[in-house]
Amino acid sequence: MQKSIFITGAASGIGRDTALLFAERGWFVGLFDLDEPALKVLYEKIGPENACCQAMDVTRPESVLAGADLLAGRTGGRLDVLFNNAGVLYMGRHHRIDRESKRRTVDVNFGGVLNGIDACFDLLKATPGARIVTMSSASALYRTPELAVYSATKAAVGALTE
Repeated sequence: MQKSIFITGAASGIGRDTALLFAERGWFVGLFDLDEPALKVLYEKIGPENACCQAMDVTRPESVLAGADLLAGRTGGRLDVLFNNAGVLYMGRHHRIDRESKRRTVDVNFGGVLNGIDACFDLLKATPGARIVTMSSASALYRTPELAVYSATKAAVGALTE
């Protein structure tokens, strides 16, 4: 049976490269991101026989659940890897970053991970050997002054994942 991976933040950067790598290795790839145009380009590159895609907001539990349902429908309920990759970063002195950007950083970088785990947990539990992989950052360890909230969310992700 074909292995599958659920990727948040799949439309660009590490998420996109991960999707291409896993598709190249024969996995079924669930592509999820807010950037729907870039997501569709990636989906077309991988192909409908090896992927599914849907615009997703990781801060909204119902959006992540809809993504999990879409993937489950295409894989017969199999999910080998949840790759929590979606993230945002606002750089600057803490008092110069607006409150909404700080809140969004927490909601996406940490809340999105919780929503991914919650939405995919039953699929992962039902798949022998399934894993959760969550992106963190060296900022979680080295605490970058102009990335204070980002660093805090990545430290929280590390603690949760461990």
